[in-house]
Amino acid sequence: MFDANARQFLRNLYRKNEPTAEPEPGMPLINLAHAEAPRGEPVMSDGDLAVFIDAFEASGFTSSVNWYRNVDRNWDLMEDVDPIVRQQALMIYGARDTVMRAPNLEKFVPHVEVVELNCGHWIQQELQEETTRLILEWLQRGASRV
Repeated sequence: MFDANARQFLRNLYRKNEPTAEPEPGMPLINLAHAEAPRGEPVMSDGDLAVFIDAFEASGFTSSVNWYRNVDRNWDLMEDVDPIVRQQALMIYGARDTVMRAPNLEKFVPHVEVVELNCGHWIQQELQEETTRLILEWLQRGASRV
């Protein structure tokens, strides 16, 4: 479905400031691939979006979707691995992201610094300069800790 509608799907996917609406029946991502008109505003220019479209038209979506298809198997394979990330980490959330935040993030990543920006899910596309500045400042502070 995504391969057959790559341009339309990606155009509909990479949006911000989408108006709230009642959930539709069916699968949300499949619905996006079929939607004639995108909701909200684009998060990137037509030229930037074309780079994504060209890449997915060349490679398809199978490898991306396979990661989700394999989640249960990954869980089994990682059963004996320590789940705690002990490195310093930076997590940037979008305040208007509809994807649920990790409720136990600090439990599994005890040295995480959490920052929230006023944007949706596509943080680095919506707030490019601010995201880059935060990452570079975080990296600089980490370098001074070494």
